[in-house]
This record gives sequence, structure tokens and C-alpha cells, in this order.
Amino acid sequence: MITKEKRETRRLPHNMPMEFIVQDHRYLGLIKNISKSGVFIETRELFKVGQVVSMTYAFPPFRGKNKTGKIINVDPQGIGVKFWRLKKTNISGK
Repeated sequence: MITKEKRETRRLPHNMPMEFIVQDHRYLGLIKNISKSGVFIETRELFKVGQVVSMTYAFPPFRGKNKTGKIINVDPQGIGVKFWRLKKTNISGK
């Protein structure tokens, strides 16, 4: 039986280190796949769906770039995180 993919964008397989923060605690994990809308981080730490994740890429060319998202999936291998998209706002308030 063929099931329809639920993801908004195609994820690409990777095996890259990732530093991330959940509730003011710093963790290390491995990015197993990534897309424009999210990432799967391999980790043995315990997390809950809905927790906010702040991530820092530890690999070129994105080293030092930050992303924030929310945990949308937890399984024994790690966590699925959906990136938050920042809305552009008019600074002048118009």
C-alpha cells in the first residue's frame, strides 16, 4: 500500500552534528535528515512534543546559523522538529 507523504518539503539525508537547546539545557545530536521546513535530530535524550528547540548548525557552510522550531514527533531514535517561520513585519508599524 502506498501512503502519501505528510511533509511539506522533501527531506535530504545527512549525518551532521547539531547543537540544540531545549528548556535552557544544551544538547548534542546528529541531523539525520533536513528540509526547508524541518529536521530530524538523532538523540537519546527524552523530550516531549510541543517543546521549543533552538538549534545551531555545527557544519559549513551554515556553521553558526541559528534556527528555532517546535518538536512535532518523538521516537526512540530522536526528534522531529518543524522550523518556525518568522513573519516579516513593518518596523514603522504601517
